[in-house]
This record gives sequence, C-alpha cells and structure tokens, in this order.
Amino acid sequence: MKNVFDFDYDQSIVSLSNSLLRHYHVAQTHPSLKILDDVLKDDYQNVILMILDGMGSKLLADNLPEASFLRTNKKGDIYSVFPPTTAAATIAYHSALTPYESGWIGWACYYPAYNEIIENFNNISFYTGTELKTPAPADTFIKYETIYEKITRQNKDVIYHKIFPAFEKDGCETFEEMCGRISDAVKSSNKRKIISAYWTEPDHAAHYNGVQSKEVKQMLKNLDENIAKMMADLKDTVLIVSADHGLTDIDETYINDYPEIFQMLEKPLCPEARFVTFFVKDGMKEKFKKCFERLFGADFRLYEKDEFLKTGLLGKGKKHPCIDAFFGDFVAVAISNKNLRYRSKRPFKHLMADHAGIGEAEMVIPLIVKGVK
Repeated sequence: MKNVFDFDYDQSIVSLSNSLLRHYHVAQTHPSLKILDDVLKDDYQNVILMILDGMGSKLLADNLPEASFLRTNKKGDIYSVFPPTTAAATIAYHSALTPYESGWIGWACYYPAYNEIIENFNNISFYTGTELKTPAPADTFIKYETIYEKITRQNKDVIYHKIFPAFEKDGCETFEEMCGRISDAVKSSNKRKIISAYWTEPDHAAHYNGVQSKEVKQMLKNLDENIAKMMADLKDTVLIVSADHGLTDIDETYINDYPEIFQMLEKPLCPEARFVTFFVKDGMKEKFKKCFERLFGADFRLYEKDEFLKTGLLGKGKKHPCIDAFFGDFVAVAISNKNLRYRSKRPFKHLMADHAGIGEAEMVIPLIVKGVK
C-alpha cells in the first residue's frame, strides 16, 4: 500500500473551498486552488459543489470507463484532509478549515464533559447507540460558520441552496431526485446562486461490498449518467464534483481479540478504525507501546499524543480548543490494509472496505469540473 504522509494541504479540499471564498471576494483562510480559480474567472451565474462520498481517484478509475462523464471532465487530483473520513472532510469543504482548526477529526470523539464517546453528526453514544440528552457536539463544542454563510453575507445578491439526502429535513430519497432538485434550483431565478450537494454513495456500496465490486460499478454508472443528464440541460453553470475521501479494501481486526493489549485500555477506541486514539490505564504506557509495536507495528504508525499533534497531519492554523481532549495517550495511523475496531454490545456491520488511514487510495480524490454557458 502506497502511503502519502507528505500530502499538501494547499492542494486539498481546504484549498478547493478557499477558491470558492476567493471567487466571491470573501477573506480566505488558506491558499486557493489555481486550477479552479482559473475556471471560476468565467463568472458563471450558478456554481454547484457536489460531494460524492467515497469517490476517490483510484475507485473512480477502477470502476468507470475513461469515456464516462466524470472521468472525461476530471481536471486532476487533489488531496482529502487527514483523516480522510466523512466527518473531517465534509466539514473541511463546508468550513474551508483544516481538522486541526475545526475540531472535526472523525466520526466519534471522546467528550470529557460528558465522559462519552459521541457520534459527532448524530449526538448518539457510539458504543451503545443511545440518543443523548446532552447538547449535540455539532451544535456546541465543534460548531463552525459555513463558507455559504460567509459568501451570502458578503454577496447579498447570491442565493444559497443546500440539497442533501433524506437524513436531513426535506432531503432527497434518490440521486435522480437530487439532480432534479439541483436543476430546479439553477432554473429558479436569474440571480447568482451557489448550490452545495452531498450524496452518500459510492461510500456505502464500497464499505459493504468492496472497492471493485459490481455494486460499486453499478452505483458509479448511475451517478455518472444522472450527472451527465443534468448538465446537458443547464446553462451558465459550473459544476465542481469531488469526494470527501476514497476507500481501500481492508482486513477487519478487533482489539478485543488481543487480551494482552485490550486489558490496558481505559476507554474504547475512537475516532475511527484506521485512525485510532488509545486511552491507556495509569502506569502502563511503556508496556502498551511495546505491545502495540509488536502486534500492530507493521500495520499502524504509532505516535505519542504530543508527537502526533506536531506532525501537521491534521493541518495548519489555530488549534481548536477541543483537540487536546479528543486524543488519549497514543495515536495510531493505518499504513496497511488493517482497521482496528472495538467490539461492544452495539452491533456493527462487517466492512469490506474502509478509510481514514494515510493510504493513497483513501487520500487522493478527483477534481472534476464542467462549465456550460
């Protein structure tokens, strides 16, 4: 597996969103993407940002023909953020901030104020599935201002449309419906518009079937055909399509099956299965480190917490006040095809593919741009 520890945040999701800020004359938080800046100079009336969950560059190349709409209009590759996972990466799109700045470092984080590992999007206890009564972290501890709020505040003539799946109120049941809603938004007025759209595939298909499965190929074919049909009917519009991350087929591993290391843990694992922090019982740090290196040293790069935070993997900028509390004594980054999960009473589905490691298939995503006048 090729790993990309030397990836560049100035050629990433963060820089893509900063190109949007630049285009709408909003103060940037980081450098923008020149290739996208040049396209946006044409000053299209409508700008669509579409995020297809899990559609990494390798997954796209392996499952769609070269003549497909998405591959034909691919302008190059950019990087996700680290960790390359939905909670960190989609917020990077919507905030133009690195995970180090936003505090969004993964699916589920440990919150000392509640002594709980909580799903950041859903305000659910990750290992029990219980909906919590405490205020949602997304609305409190890690709340952020979106680029769309900044853009519309700075540009009173710009209308923002958010078009998401059915997990949000009035969301879309199918991708075909989503494309229809985007088309309707574009045609709704002659005013300038920015439209953000997010779809959960091909991520789900890859997680449960593998990255080169027939399910992934069919899913991508459906996405490609619907996008091509949508764009054929639009004018004065630029479509930007990318992903939050890619995926890689994995060997699923449970820490519970290694009692010599499991017994040293004070808390379950989080925030991801390929980007893991360990809260270790008092007096066991050195023993844990030696044991982990022996059992998993070929599959994960292990850091002490302070060492990890100095790597810059989470990005540049001002450290979010929650960052320190989110990490335990050690941090492990996947460098092979293994993930590392924690078995609890809450049942989790078996995964064929996963993400959040430093592998090229997870970190490298396509920049697809199609403009029509």
